[in-house]
Amino acid sequence: MKLINLKVEYFGPFESEEINFRSLNNKLFLISGRTGSGKTMIFDAIVYALYGSASTAGRDEESLRSQFAPIDKQAEVRLTFDVRGKEYTVERTLKYHKPGNKSATPPKAVLYDGEGNILAGKLNEVRDAVEEIVKLNRAQFRKILILPQGEFKELLVSSSTDKQEILRTLFQTGRFLNFELNLKDKLKEQSAEAAKLDMRINECVKHIHTDDIDITKQEEFPNYNIALEYADGVIFSYKKKLETLAEEGKKFKSELDQKQQALLKKEKHNEQINQLNELKKSKESLKEQAKSIDAWRAEIADFESVSSIRYELLRHQELKTAGRKIKESLAAETKQETHLTEKLNNSAAQLEETKENIPDMNKRQQQYYKRESFLSSSYETLGDEIASLTAESEQKEADLKKLSAYIEDIKKKLGKLTATYKKASELQEQHSELRNKSRQLENEVQEAHSDRKLIDERIQIKKNIEENNGDISQLKKDLSVFNTRLLDYDEETAQTLNHLINHLELGEACPVCEQTVLELPESGGFSKEDRRELNTLTEKITDYEEINQKHVMRIDVIDEILKDKEQKDEDMLEVQLKSAEEETEKTAKMLAETNSELEQKEQLNNELARENENMHDLMMRSQEVKNAVNQLTAKLQEFKEVTGYKDFSAFKAHMNKENEDIKEFQENLNQLKETVNDLTKQRDLTAQKVKSLEADADKTALSEAKFNSKIEKFMTQHGYTDTETLHRIINDESIDEKKEKVKTFDDENLSLNKSLEELKKTLESTEKVSTEEDIKAINEAEKALESAREYYAAVNERKNQNINSKEYLAELISTFNASYEEFSQLNELVEAVQGKKGQKVSLERYVLTYYLERILELANVRLTAMTNHRYKLQRSMKKVNRYSGLDIEVFDYYNNQARNINSLSGGETFQASLVLALALNEMLQQESGGITLDTMLIDEGFGTLDHETLEVAISTLIDLQTTGKTIGIISHVEELKERMEHILYVKPDNERSTTKIVTL
Repeated sequence: MKLINLKVEYFGPFESEEINFRSLNNKLFLISGRTGSGKTMIFDAIVYALYGSASTAGRDEESLRSQFAPIDKQAEVRLTFDVRGKEYTVERTLKYHKPGNKSATPPKAVLYDGEGNILAGKLNEVRDAVEEIVKLNRAQFRKILILPQGEFKELLVSSSTDKQEILRTLFQTGRFLNFELNLKDKLKEQSAEAAKLDMRINECVKHIHTDDIDITKQEEFPNYNIALEYADGVIFSYKKKLETLAEEGKKFKSELDQKQQALLKKEKHNEQINQLNELKKSKESLKEQAKSIDAWRAEIADFESVSSIRYELLRHQELKTAGRKIKESLAAETKQETHLTEKLNNSAAQLEETKENIPDMNKRQQQYYKRESFLSSSYETLGDEIASLTAESEQKEADLKKLSAYIEDIKKKLGKLTATYKKASELQEQHSELRNKSRQLENEVQEAHSDRKLIDERIQIKKNIEENNGDISQLKKDLSVFNTRLLDYDEETAQTLNHLINHLELGEACPVCEQTVLELPESGGFSKEDRRELNTLTEKITDYEEINQKHVMRIDVIDEILKDKEQKDEDMLEVQLKSAEEETEKTAKMLAETNSELEQKEQLNNELARENENMHDLMMRSQEVKNAVNQLTAKLQEFKEVTGYKDFSAFKAHMNKENEDIKEFQENLNQLKETVNDLTKQRDLTAQKVKSLEADADKTALSEAKFNSKIEKFMTQHGYTDTETLHRIINDESIDEKKEKVKTFDDENLSLNKSLEELKKTLESTEKVSTEEDIKAINEAEKALESAREYYAAVNERKNQNINSKEYLAELISTFNASYEEFSQLNELVEAVQGKKGQKVSLERYVLTYYLERILELANVRLTAMTNHRYKLQRSMKKVNRYSGLDIEVFDYYNNQARNINSLSGGETFQASLVLALALNEMLQQESGGITLDTMLIDEGFGTLDHETLEVAISTLIDLQTTGKTIGIISHVEELKERMEHILYVKPDNERSTTKIVTL
């Protein structure tokens, strides 16, 4: 984290102050000023901006508000800072009690990113966002980045628990604590799982059935093995029960089978009678199909006869078609062979002619490769580069002369400037005193004006009271006259009655008689108009009296304000104010002139340093240009000697032409070789095809004649006159269907005849028998058997359920035993991680001790140097347990023993605290844990060091600052002012303070 800018208004001793830290970043600087000037308040402003509270312990929020802040102004602080290359700005207003308000004005906070976008707008949101960005909470920030006065040594002497919180955040060891907590949660889960398993085991035992057997049901057992034995006994009893039920079922089944056999015999007889009648009908149907079947038999016979030469017919037709196609292919291939032979002869001649040019082309190619390296683009612009660099070299020489003259001019200007910071400081003090005097006179003038206004207001209020009293007197007279107008009552009675009537309301009880008022009376001697007039008079009197009461209260307030105040002459005060303002303006003008001259002086010094640096850069560049010109000139000479060309373009054109010719020749040669090879292969392949086709033609003709002879012989023997008839018969697609129908007819006819004969032999009579009594008896037997089967199935189901329950019970018990074993192992691991075994150190604390020891190693490198090799810091090994192990003690080499850290003197404690803070910074940078500690602010402590130790401490901080850290120190030690190049002055002026950054 780096500080960019801090702006405060009415914060501590600062009225409106802005500190730009950019010029101090990556530097070691001193914050200097008198005691009480507000140096520490700068730290408070930084911490308050980030976290909403001061860095100083015991300093509450309201005490941060300036005592001189106007009542209508809020105290504000605005901090811009950088974390890992990203800028953020946080704005806060402080809580304060405005006079006259019962409750305090609440504080506000807003966090912006570098582009002005709001990241958070509420107090808690801003605090959380800052902690997420900086990676530190307020307490850790105060212990590591800002080391407040009186608390510098807190990190050194803090308890193990406090160090744990700091180191946990910095080194992200919370994951080890989370690991421990996760293990504990896992252990709880395992315990809960075991409880669930136990409950499920008990529930499983409850589901074991004993309804059908003579065993008393049990639900509680001394151990799980007895429960399994109980389940086995129940299952065994159920199996015996089922065996008994099975024997009873067999008897019911035997009776049913006998009755069903008798019924089946009668039903079979009746079915045979029906079958006999159906067979007779089928026999008559077959007789009607006989003529069609005989015609199909003749067609089938012809087909069977011709089928004997089916192969010869089909083969003869195929050979005839194949012979025609072979002749067509043979003619085409013969023509192609002739054409390829001509092309091959022409290409072979061209190839031989091209080969004769190969030796000459090889020589040209070797020459091309020798010069090819000079085709680089660097040679193309070589001449232009030499000319450009030569011109640049001349320009640099001219620039050097101009710059030298300019530097001399700056030195002359510096010699004429006589302003000093001492004179500016004196004028600043004088101006601040005059400004404060003017403000004091201005406040006195304003106070005198306010007092005069209050006096004038008091006079006016008294006048208003007198006027109101006159109006009240007149209204009372009018009221008296109104009351005397009543006829029947005296004035007092009329007033009483009118007062009573005015308080009556419809539907409410009368305050005198307590009866419900149903109608408002007109009485009292006056009408509704009279009542309205009476009310108006009464209300006006009341209003005037209330106004007078407020006037009296305001006079009391004014008298209290003016009490014991001395009345000052406004005119005299204004004259004094005008004189003070003129003197202030005069001093401000002189101060502005002096500051302007100092700024001009600083600008000239800065400009002189820049121009000296520019001059050095010009000289270096001029020499570089000269060296480059010499190198490029030598390179151009080499090009001319090797290539024989002076102009690169001509050389490049020649080389491109050579390259194209070489490529074209090689491509042409390769193309001719490839063409000759392809044509040779195509011609040979075509010649082979011609020979093959000639052989196929002869073979096909011979086979065709052979099959034709067999076909003619068959036609002569069977009386056929042409082959078309034979093909028509052999290609009849319906012949299979006809065969199937003929076969089906013969099979059905044979089957019918056989079935009729068998039925006639089987039947004893041709009359059907009744089966009603048999069916009724069978139904009764089936119901008895079904009832027996249902009960058997229910008992068997309960037996199977018991078997499943027993298997599930055994599985649960096995799971429980395995879970218990895992629980035991996990419990041992949890105890080890929690630090209940071995060295009694938790896992996270063990890791933290590792980091602490590494930090102490880094710290001791500086501490031994600071203390002349007397002290080193080490981790205390006393009372090592889960809640300790991070305490620090000091080892004294002079006494050769360890001492309590609190035994060190003030200076020694400061040394130890400083090196510890620096080591922690270094350690965090090495670990790269997401926290960037680029800034360290230290409040006091250097006054406790002797001169030698102070030198070592300052050298240590300077070495650390060179690594890129920003280090700010608050101190009154004069030696630090002499050593520091950058000082942030805090100068008090009465109640107010201002700041100024000075670089010596």
